Amino acid sequence: MTSGPWPREPSPRFARWRGELDQWRDAHAPSGRRFPATAGYSSQLYYEHGGVDEVGTVADLTWLARTGEQIKASQQVVWDVHAREVLEAAREGGLEATAEALRDSTEWIRRLAREGQPVREESDAARRASEVVDACPPNPLVRGEEVWGLWESLAGARHTCEGLRDQLLLELADEGCPRTRMADGLGWSYGRLRRRLVRLEDERAARIQRARQGEVPGIIDLESRRATSRRR
Repeated sequence: MTSGPWPREPSPRFARWRGELDQWRDAHAPSGRRFPATAGYSSQLYYEHGGVDEVGTVADLTWLARTGEQIKASQQVVWDVHAREVLEAAREGGLEATAEALRDSTEWIRRLAREGQPVREESDAARRASEVVDACPPNPLVRGEEVWGLWESLAGARHTCEGLRDQLLLELADEGCPRTRMADGLGWSYGRLRRRLVRLEDERAARIQRARQGEVPGIIDLESRRATSRRR
């Protein structure tokens, strides 16, 4: 998705778009968006992509992997919609003025130009993005900013999915489930699974250590408490 030469000076149209963006942000403070990313909407998107609450088997790993890939595909579509809107603005405003208006970097806009693809309009993600865009004025700066809120909500949904996956990986490993079965369930190589488990186990050990040292508010390490009681 290339844009050709960038204008050196912003056009009058871009100046109007930028003024409208500032007014839009003022109207929707403190987030600056009418469509902010929220935990509630991220949860809704997680379920709409096939997410489940309870997991406990290798088959659930396969389901979570599939759900994660579906969310990732939706993120890509929304990313492409964001790119389309931002590049439309940049064709009128140039790199520097567009980056300044969106509080982004010129490198980000160059990346959108390099990697953005035509939007797959038939997808559910494109429909969701269209609902966001249609609620905005005909201003690509506003639309690009608002669509990014949808991308962030999808990122939250993906985080939920990957968190459940990691939790299940640890539980299955603790139960002695063969690692080859877990890798096959996720569609991963054995090496990738091994590296992920090492990281998860290290993170768990670090959390336990922080709890023992009283560094996690609201968490009491029961083993340390029992040992203290015995010494008394």
